[in-house]
Amino acid sequence: MNLREVSKKEGFGADYLLPVPQYADWTHRRNSGAFAPQADYIAGDAAAAYPWANALWLLIWPYAPVQGHVSGYYFASNASYHAMMRLQRALKEQGIASERAAVPVKPILTQWGIGSVLENDLVFIPGFGTRFVVQALMLALPPEDLVFTPKREPFSACIHCHRCGRFCPGGAIGGRGFDWQRCLRAFEEGPEMPQWVMEKLTCLLGCEVCQQVCPLNHPFPPRALTEAEAEALSLQRLISGDVGEALSLIGKNMKKGGKLTAQAAVLAANENRQDLLAALEQAQDTAQSPLKETLLWAISHLKNQA
Repeated sequence: MNLREVSKKEGFGADYLLPVPQYADWTHRRNSGAFAPQADYIAGDAAAAYPWANALWLLIWPYAPVQGHVSGYYFASNASYHAMMRLQRALKEQGIASERAAVPVKPILTQWGIGSVLENDLVFIPGFGTRFVVQALMLALPPEDLVFTPKREPFSACIHCHRCGRFCPGGAIGGRGFDWQRCLRAFEEGPEMPQWVMEKLTCLLGCEVCQQVCPLNHPFPPRALTEAEAEALSLQRLISGDVGEALSLIGKNMKKGGKLTAQAAVLAANENRQDLLAALEQAQDTAQSPLKETLLWAISHLKNQA
């Protein structure tokens, strides 16, 4: 089975077949609190977690930034997830065992010389910038198919212009490195967000500021939302709780108890969308905590701007 051929057919921009990785140093850093809680699900020992596997297949799905107040990452994450599932079915038909892998792709990419970590703690890959999604599969390949991607020398891509640090709304990027506790994206996992995050939120599903200002991303122009995307992710529709179409585009795991409604409400407040005040008030009448408190914050914020 030609792995590269089938991955490109499914829409992936690049793929890398690597040995089962070892990352004791990363695990030590995670256990010491260096990473946000979202990293807790990652296996601390790949060989122990996947004893049957003999290779790691990293699949790179590039994407363009999106114009407007939506992060393009989750469109790509959802599309690449379904492409990966199709690949797994194709592998199974060939008698090849596979499993979606929970591994720390950032140190793997950098240690193998595929990417380089920037000051904003994101990985840059030549040809893709920082705009890509990584899907990872552990595989049990026949010995004759174990042709690993050649290891390259690690490299540094960051030009240290410090634009990401100057424009970061939370002040997460500075002389002491990246501080996840000041990164907005680390606090957007549910309908309840710290007030300082709500005050600085400018984007649905994340924060795009450091990627937008990074010169290494400038060769990759943004795209406009399609009509279907714009309709599904309209703030009014999300505030009303009508999130079904949006979830079909960005992934059903983004539902999380009112997450989309909460972010739409906060964004409407920060954009001074007085036309959505009635919709916010109607939504909070029937909302349950903690979504209700977020809606009340948005309503209060809007009224103070009136």
